[in-house]
Amino acid sequence: MKKVLFVLMFVVISLGLAAQTLVYTPSLNSPVDSATDQMPDVVLNWDAVSGSTNLQYQVQLALTPDFTSPIVDVTQTLLTGYQTSMLTFNTMYYWRVRAIDGATSDWSEVWCFTVFNTVILYRPTNNADDQESNVNLQWRDKLSGIDITGVEFFHYQADTSANFDSPLLIAGTVDGDVFLVPTEWLRFGGHYYWRVQAGHSGSSGDWTEPFEFDVLDAVDLSSPANNATNQVLNILLRWKVVGGILSYNYEIASDENFSNLVFSGETDLLQINAEFLMFGIDYWWRVRSRHQNDTTTWGDPRKFTSINTVLLTAPSNNQVNVLTTPTMIWKAQTGITGFQLQIATDIGFTDLFYDIKPDPDVASAKVSKKMDPQTDYFWRMRAFSDGGPTADTTDWSEPWKFTTGFAQGIGDQKAAAFRIYPNPANGQAFLKIHVQEAAEAQCKVIDLLGKTVLEQKFSLNIGENRQAINLDNIRQGIYIIRLTIDGRTMNQKLVVE
Repeated sequence: MKKVLFVLMFVVISLGLAAQTLVYTPSLNSPVDSATDQMPDVVLNWDAVSGSTNLQYQVQLALTPDFTSPIVDVTQTLLTGYQTSMLTFNTMYYWRVRAIDGATSDWSEVWCFTVFNTVILYRPTNNADDQESNVNLQWRDKLSGIDITGVEFFHYQADTSANFDSPLLIAGTVDGDVFLVPTEWLRFGGHYYWRVQAGHSGSSGDWTEPFEFDVLDAVDLSSPANNATNQVLNILLRWKVVGGILSYNYEIASDENFSNLVFSGETDLLQINAEFLMFGIDYWWRVRSRHQNDTTTWGDPRKFTSINTVLLTAPSNNQVNVLTTPTMIWKAQTGITGFQLQIATDIGFTDLFYDIKPDPDVASAKVSKKMDPQTDYFWRMRAFSDGGPTADTTDWSEPWKFTTGFAQGIGDQKAAAFRIYPNPANGQAFLKIHVQEAAEAQCKVIDLLGKTVLEQKFSLNIGENRQAINLDNIRQGIYIIRLTIDGRTMNQKLVVE
């Protein structure tokens, strides 16, 4: 009987011990042991253990590894994560978990983590220069790849003093989900320091190490380029945008010291057209910007020279075979009231053939008076500016010479050039024809008895044209190529081999 009782007691004890071992010890998951840069509301996670629907986990969080005074000691059913809140910045915490399911498991390992202390400043970068007076202060929204959470506010400061104690101190607070702060009306040319501090109602981190930046103190000019020449009288002056300003001041002077101002004013645009300029003068220009608290320096001025002539285009100098009623072409100008165009048969322009004042808004004029063929002519132009105290006239352009083409029959040649190649030819020849106007052409191949052996018609485009002539059915001998363009005829000899 004693032996039976002993066996029964052994079985009961064994079953009790077996029941206790079914509650396993949880394994911690995250944050990993000794993790840094954790959020004040970091979530503690661990791996689930097997158990009943009444399985509970006891979580402890403490400032010391012996957990004598845990700041968190909670028990929750089935949940394998615990959301912390209001943890102290720059503080190390210890945590552990155990499972309870009728019996209680051993405590897990003790892990630790540290709550972050400062954020990371982003832009403007440290020692950045030429920042606008309304620069945005921006810091990172992550630390070690983790989104910043659990922060109720950020304090920010920007100042020209490294101690952040000058009368120009800019300071404020934004919500904890805001990571960018705009500034306004910073001092031009100022050297600024800026920093940020994270916090919640329970504690605050340290201020970041300050970043430094310089605010721009000049406006960058865009066009015209420095030392540009042949600029029109109402030249468009452009500069680059400066953010956070109210307007731009501009000045144009006839000396680099700006003691002789010609034109000045204020605008909120990025460009102005010059006024009151004269031909052939060196000018200097500059721009500065302002807001309600400060004004930039003028910065480095640029120089340009106004045009003092008219730039001729066509007929080009020494061009030959020009139409006897040509179209004269020049480079357009603005800011003027008119042009004068002269054509003469002598370079001194004592024997004037043509003298007109073309429309200032165009850059070409067709000569309405017919010139003599095969004659040398000279042409020149000048421009006029507005009336009043700055009324002015350019110098005459350098005279250009041109020679008119041949005239046959009823008119002059529209072909500025007409050439046959190869010559002699066999099987095929080509006509190279240059015209100044589009035209219709007729080509005849005529033998020495005056008989037309081949005839072709084709259209010519402005400029150089190439037209093939098929000679396969033409016998060897000497022929005349007669080219007629809009009723005007030219002849050249062709040898067929």
